[in-house]
Amino acid sequence: MIKIEAATADDVRFVARNMRVRDFEEFTAVSATDDRDEMADGLAQRYGGRDDVLCGSFGGEPICIGGTLEVWPGVMTLLFFATPEFPRIGLPVARFIRNKLFPRYEAAGIHRIQAISLDGYEEVHSWMRTIGLVPENAPMPAYGKRGEAFQQFVRLRDVCPAGA
Repeated sequence: MIKIEAATADDVRFVARNMRVRDFEEFTAVSATDDRDEMADGLAQRYGGRDDVLCGSFGGEPICIGGTLEVWPGVMTLLFFATPEFPRIGLPVARFIRNKLFPRYEAAGIHRIQAISLDGYEEVHSWMRTIGLVPENAPMPAYGKRGEAFQQFVRLRDVCPAGA
């Protein structure tokens, strides 16, 4: 059975310690540490128990962590990482995000939902398109700490013309 509920520190730590190899590469590119356990502990401390961070699980095992972090009024940045078991729940989680989560935030005044991802991570980029995000620009070179390129994805609502 699939559950989506508030993420505990233990959920975050478990998923972070077991995240997909490419997710780990993505996170280390924008993190001060390259140590998986140190990263997992830091993510658990930072995101466990927050109202805006959820855990997707299957059969009681945490599989993905997703967060919606309002970075300034009307603009939300997504946090997401998963274990290799994610394909078991990927489509139901996508439907939840696209049909319930995003509309709720947009009704509350969020007009920009954004996420960045390691350039070339097509598995995740395809899933981002499934939840309604589209690439915003060309890849951003030298975005990661070792010069890795990243791609930004967005979902926009009620965009005003430039200079308005």
